[in-house]
Amino acid sequence: MNCKKEGGAILFTEEEEALVVKSWNLMKKDAGEWGVNFFLKIFEIAPSAQKIFPFLRDSNVPLEQNPKLKPHAKSVFVMTCEAAVQLRKAGKVVIRDSSLKKLGAVHSKYGVVDEHFEVTKYALLETIKEACGEMWCAEMKRAWGVAYDHLVAAIKTEMKPLAP
Repeated sequence: MNCKKEGGAILFTEEEEALVVKSWNLMKKDAGEWGVNFFLKIFEIAPSAQKIFPFLRDSNVPLEQNPKLKPHAKSVFVMTCEAAVQLRKAGKVVIRDSSLKKLGAVHSKYGVVDEHFEVTKYALLETIKEACGEMWCAEMKRAWGVAYDHLVAAIKTEMKPLAP
């Protein structure tokens, strides 16, 4: 993980912020589609991850046709991207429409582990790469990776260990 802090504030450079903002502005209008694409990549890499989502467990329709996937995927994708966009300005991870405590509790409840976060990071970066096309570069990948690592660190801080 790449989570640097200085005096308690997150280190996220102006350059990293600019790359994240530029790419988010490109993706924002199609966030629902990119969110679904993001989740489909997660499930392609780790099909067993579908078991984590109650609305997918008993579904008999293809993933992309599940009526609950798109709203959930869009919500997660937007939350992730908006948390990245405001990271430098706020100096910490800020989540809209939720709290880190709630996100931590939900991730604990459904048994999310480090490997899930790694698969999600890879899928996120691949989705953004696809969305950005020729704008994508090593610096943009690094910026999004740093932002994602900060978000995950904040969520993990609020995850309660499962009882033995």
